[in-house]
Amino acid sequence: MARIEPLAIHDVDADLRPVCEESESQIGTSASTRTYAKNPAVLRALVAFRAALAKESTLDPVLRELVRLKVAGLNACRY
Repeated sequence: MARIEPLAIHDVDADLRPVCEESESQIGTSASTRTYAKNPAVLRALVAFRAALAKESTLDPVLRELVRLKVAGLNACRY
């Protein structure tokens, strides 16, 4: 059980809801995204940070995805 309850999707700032919806479609949940949305400035900064990492990464996209899968497995996370 989460120690910090995520916002309900309808309580997330309207401009950030698409981020939650994308998370839902990609991984099946947006709980962590909706938790970050409790502080919209933090979620906006996180989205910008992740976008910069994705664009400026020196890793091959296939290798990057394999790393994500391995880390998720090691942490017993659904991915």
